[in-house]
Amino acid sequence: MTAQKDLEITGSLSAYPFAELIIEILHSELEGSLRLTSGDRKVMVYFRDGKIVYVVSNAKALRLFNVLLRSNLIDTKTIARHPNFANDVEFAANLVAAGTVDQRTIDEAFNSQMNDIVVEVLTWPDGEWKFDPLIRVKAELKFPIDCRAVLIDYARCASAERIYTRFKSVTETFAPVGELPADLDLQAHEAFVFDRFGTEAYTIEQIRRQCNLPEGGILQALYVLWLGGLLIRRDWNAAFTPAKVRAMQDLKLEKVRGAVGVNTPEAEKPIEAGEDVSAEPEKAKLPEISITLDQYLKQIESAETHYDALGIATSADSAVIKHTYFSLAKMFHPDRFHRESDEKLKRIQSAFTVLAHANETLKTVESREAYNAKMYKEIEAREKRRAAGQPDLDPKDKKGEEGLNNFEEGLNMIAEEEYEAAAAYLARAVHYSPQNALYQAYFGMALNNADDKHRHKAEAAFQAAIKLEPKNPKIRMMFVDFLIDQRMAKRAEGELKRFLDIVPGNKEAMSALAKLQMQ
Repeated sequence: MTAQKDLEITGSLSAYPFAELIIEILHSELEGSLRLTSGDRKVMVYFRDGKIVYVVSNAKALRLFNVLLRSNLIDTKTIARHPNFANDVEFAANLVAAGTVDQRTIDEAFNSQMNDIVVEVLTWPDGEWKFDPLIRVKAELKFPIDCRAVLIDYARCASAERIYTRFKSVTETFAPVGELPADLDLQAHEAFVFDRFGTEAYTIEQIRRQCNLPEGGILQALYVLWLGGLLIRRDWNAAFTPAKVRAMQDLKLEKVRGAVGVNTPEAEKPIEAGEDVSAEPEKAKLPEISITLDQYLKQIESAETHYDALGIATSADSAVIKHTYFSLAKMFHPDRFHRESDEKLKRIQSAFTVLAHANETLKTVESREAYNAKMYKEIEAREKRRAAGQPDLDPKDKKGEEGLNNFEEGLNMIAEEEYEAAAAYLARAVHYSPQNALYQAYFGMALNNADDKHRHKAEAAFQAAIKLEPKNPKIRMMFVDFLIDQRMAKRAEGELKRFLDIVPGNKEAMSALAKLQMQ
């Protein structure tokens, strides 16, 4: 028998997001368990033939009794009659046996519970995971859920920058799994990209030649189609290597452990079906956060500091910051609001970006101290304005000021050839002033110089800048330099010709074009 440790695969959620792990396991038709942890939170996802059949979490809010309570299917008196209510499987069996609810209702409740857990884990910004093909769920536990819609919504809510980081190169290959399901509504650009495939497999570069779409739109469509289970992906940085997948698929076991582990070290035990995993270590309890979506948006949009965005005091300790961020992130992650209007969804997505940036700044001692020093200077300046009878800056002015400050810091970092740091500052400049073409262009320049793996993100930033100011020669020449640096002379030549069509006689562009044509 193959040793268990040889078959286990581990990794971080920052490198391999939960959504991508699900689709990898689905396409490889693997069986086993995926254990996910983030701080005190633990989740176990069981797979059979690549499909999710059971999910359990140690979060009390996601236990079956809470699902039934929220749906008004039981009351607290019912719970009092069943002391094992923390054991989801036994609790469900007792309810059915007592005639309190029928089996169909229980099955629907389990499906609702598991969907909620999957969505909750998709909001985790970081964490660890371990896939073990030897830890499997008992045969009688089968509540299969279709994650297609959830994963498609996740892909559609991902930012363009995030999606760019999920691709290795234009040589990655995609192939169709089958025909488009009749009950699946794709957006226009997604359907257009899917129709390019037919029955053939294509690289990103080949698809790009067939589609008259911005590269960002093509990559977003491919990401949606892949996570939606409509395309198979090859030649990329997968979490499960072909050798590991073959070993798992060929695995022949005489005896396989079920959901209840046997003689397993405590640290390695799975979150078992029927196990009370709701108990958490004794520690000072932090207050639950109760806030509506509208209150949350108002809090974020009117925030003058990162502390205001989180709704905490400037003296809050790291535990409060972490607790507040994760609570708000779980409650108001954009994935939960895909049915809202486009305008409101944009506000929710923008608010989440501000929230994540606040947490990122305040979560370490060093970055928090640097921010506090800057914040107190801004507060002092604000108080002086008020004392002089001058009005406060309106939110738009504040954003513009923040954008300019970060842009200037980014330029300083570029001058010192600290391109990673420059990209971080310029990303914030773009966030505060997305319509500033120059910010976008310099962001692309910093990304390109920071690391070649950011090429797609860099090109997207240049394209955004050109779209904002198509007649700006400085921005156009920065993009041409980028294309030449990437050894795409033909594209650079075409870019110069397009620019000269709209700005005839530009000497810099004409000179650059002549040089390229002589090479």
